[in-house]
Amino acid sequence: MSTPPQATLPDADAVERRFHSKRALVLRAVIHLALDTLKWILDVQWKAEGIENITSLDGPFILASNHSSHADTHVLLRVLPGKHGSNTAVAAAYDYFGKTTKPSLKRSWIQFASSAGWHAFGFDRNDQSIRSLRTASRLIRKGWNLLLYPEGTRSRSGKMGSFKPGIAVIARLSRCPVVPTFVIGGRDLLKQGRWFPRHANVRVYFGTPLIPHKDQRPEDFAAEVEQAVRDLMAQADPPRPSSPVNVANPVSGSVN
Repeated sequence: MSTPPQATLPDADAVERRFHSKRALVLRAVIHLALDTLKWILDVQWKAEGIENITSLDGPFILASNHSSHADTHVLLRVLPGKHGSNTAVAAAYDYFGKTTKPSLKRSWIQFASSAGWHAFGFDRNDQSIRSLRTASRLIRKGWNLLLYPEGTRSRSGKMGSFKPGIAVIARLSRCPVVPTFVIGGRDLLKQGRWFPRHANVRVYFGTPLIPHKDQRPEDFAAEVEQAVRDLMAQADPPRPSSPVNVANPVSGSVN
């Protein structure tokens, strides 16, 4: 089945107006109240490490994160300290979340709910990629942080893919640091194909901020950020020993 033709992407000013509309503000409060209630009922736990890599920054920043669950965005925004969570815009795949020239009530509702609940805006990875890069950069210059998934899509297998060079372009245009970010446990909280969450423990790791060098190619900077996220992944889920450390007491070699 062919993808419906895309409508023209809104610019940064239009995106902001959508974020701040009265309907969006009311829906955002309702969404977060409902999700906070579910978190309490299901005893969902999440925590973040490396918060100092966020609080040490003076201005806007870009979060470059892996992405394996629709729950990732909500958790990431909720673990950000202070007002950073409510002041972060999320680049969402426009071919899935955005509007098209063909009317669709379902797509319109998803787009509006995503925009209201998580300050998501359509980011076109294909036909309007240049306009998307400019919109994202303009939002940062207007004071917003940006959550970006440089893989370009949500991983169906849980394995992290390669990062696209657009992260470097946005960093250069906006002149702000990129914070490597790794989320683990999102797939346990909300599995692929499910719409209702379940009990899970989710952890978020924030790495040392990175800034592209003047002569660094976008592809090289994207690879640098990707490696930083992979380093966080190794920190979050270290390999288990193949054999017990203490042969006399095999239990001592287990990993809790």
